[in-house]
Amino acid sequence: MITLLNAAPDTGNQGVSALCHATVSGLSRRGASNITVADHGRGLRQADWGYATVNLVGLTHNRRLWRGDNLRAAHVWTRAGGGPNTPARTVARSRAVLDISGGDSFTDVYGPKRFRAMILTKRLALNAGVPLILLPQKLGPFSNPAFKAEAVAILRAATAVWVRDTLSFDFLREALGADFDPNRHRLGVDVAVALPKARPNKLQSSASSWFRAPRDFPLAGLNVSGLLCNDKEAARQNFGLRDFHTNQTDALAQELLKQNPDLRLLLISHVHRPGGDVESDLDAARGLQARLGALGEGRVLVLEDQLNAMELKWVLSRLDWFAGARMHATIGAFSSGVPTLGLGYTDKAQGVFDECGIGEEVVDLRSANARRLAERAAASFSNRCNLKADLASRIEGIKARANHEMSVIARQAGIAC
Repeated sequence: MITLLNAAPDTGNQGVSALCHATVSGLSRRGASNITVADHGRGLRQADWGYATVNLVGLTHNRRLWRGDNLRAAHVWTRAGGGPNTPARTVARSRAVLDISGGDSFTDVYGPKRFRAMILTKRLALNAGVPLILLPQKLGPFSNPAFKAEAVAILRAATAVWVRDTLSFDFLREALGADFDPNRHRLGVDVAVALPKARPNKLQSSASSWFRAPRDFPLAGLNVSGLLCNDKEAARQNFGLRDFHTNQTDALAQELLKQNPDLRLLLISHVHRPGGDVESDLDAARGLQARLGALGEGRVLVLEDQLNAMELKWVLSRLDWFAGARMHATIGAFSSGVPTLGLGYTDKAQGVFDECGIGEEVVDLRSANARRLAERAAASFSNRCNLKADLASRIEGIKARANHEMSVIARQAGIAC
């Protein structure tokens, strides 16, 4: 059995779900038939995902120590071989534990609680004596020296560590020093590059009509991040944005619509949260549509459907151009051959785009004001034919690399493929 941690498919964040499904589908194609994924449910269950049947085990960082899904309780029980604790027993019986830290959470920038969860989940495997493989992810930064020391101890003890950007790789090499081993410590691409697409079972009729081919208008997509828009003052302060992201997205959308009278713009959510939640992309998209008013009438549409990661990739693949701040939304687009402009609010987007050879297609929201972003987006959209041709020359190589790396990971996990 292979167990996958920190890639829960039930968070509403389709970026994390993309990491989950890309990993599970990749391992399944390589012969893994017994895969368990940690989620936020209760107990041990089974799920049919179409391409594979998987086990789900509840594992949550909460204060309910008496519950079987409690991470701290599982951490204690792994030292005793799992005992009656279901997630601890699952880990202890695994051939290998794969951990992806949600892609970018092996850091202390999100606070001590999330950092502690990242440490405890990885310690589950190490305490049980089970090989720990860290899948391609971002490492750091670490501002707390004690937290950094804990993280480095995990990196040193892991059977293999994969990172997805050169900054993380440099950190890994420096932190491990003489213990750095190029066979165990590798630089890779984000696993979501190889995420399969799935046609949605149902789409709102207005959106479906826009996807029909041939069409006589260019179709652009924009992800409006709830994280950056719904509490715009906090986001600007927390991430050091040059301008409020609402101003940035307003300017971007207005510029595209004014310069291209035939253009239609689809607003795509990649994090599904209830209305009123600060992370809700749908709330942010509806807000942008309302602010555009008459300019967007009949030309701007909010994708209301809460599609899963594979269905969203199908939608993204139907666009002529895309821009967004949710990094895995942009990965879904460019890995489908769609010209894509990444809107970076941390270093992570730049690192992933660089590793795929398209680093020039990222705008740093920490230095670009609304006017500059609008100009950059308009130029990117105007150049979409050249960008598409460039992507076409790269994409098969990028996917081949991702597939090769998944084969190596499968072998590291003891899967004969």
